[in-house]
Amino acid sequence: MVSRVVHLLNAAGFELLAGLVVLTGSAWLFGWMVEDLHEGDTQVDERVATWLHDHATPPLTTFFDAVTVLGNLTTLLVVVAVACVVLWRKGWIADLVLLVVAAVGAEVITIGLKQGFQRERPFFPDPLATERTFSFPSGHASVSLAVYGTLGYIAARHLETRRAQVLALVSAAVLVLLIGFSRLYLGVHFLSDVIAGYSIALAWVALCVVLLQLRLRVRKRRQTSRYLASAKQ
Repeated sequence: MVSRVVHLLNAAGFELLAGLVVLTGSAWLFGWMVEDLHEGDTQVDERVATWLHDHATPPLTTFFDAVTVLGNLTTLLVVVAVACVVLWRKGWIADLVLLVVAAVGAEVITIGLKQGFQRERPFFPDPLATERTFSFPSGHASVSLAVYGTLGYIAARHLETRRAQVLALVSAAVLVLLIGFSRLYLGVHFLSDVIAGYSIALAWVALCVVLLQLRLRVRKRRQTSRYLASAKQ
């Protein structure tokens, strides 16, 4: 049984299979959030938002004010620009394309969904922060995951040791989770907004990875076919 699983992973490609699993699970999770929002099942959202606001402290507010800046569009644009320069110089063009498509796609999808659902943000008489756009899904959660998550994935692909790979992925995950939680703490998003942002970004990035892997596999097969054809001649 184990040998068959290993053979299946080698044949189909672990990254390809993992991408399909993440894509399916994330799409299901996003659908769950949409269903709860449509049915008005938002009691958990209200409770979490109220509890966090009631337990806010000046030191934590200062910390999460700084953390949330890492998910701002301006910051993410700078991160993507710098990363693209580095990837270009290294000759990792496929990774560069993956990063740009993941980031731009996540932003476009999020804006479209915000306009479609038009959910109002949490309201407090004494807000810690304010935003003007709609709430669902969280753009900080979705785009930061698309950017930092993709960068973590790219780094893990090129690192040689398993420990370094895990460290890259965990570091990206912690940063993205902190950014998402900062939106909850500052009271500008509900819990379901952040979860929906994560899920839609995961689904999008997973789709990008799947398409990239399929493209690479097709290119490899074509190169192999050309090599065999030339060898016969």
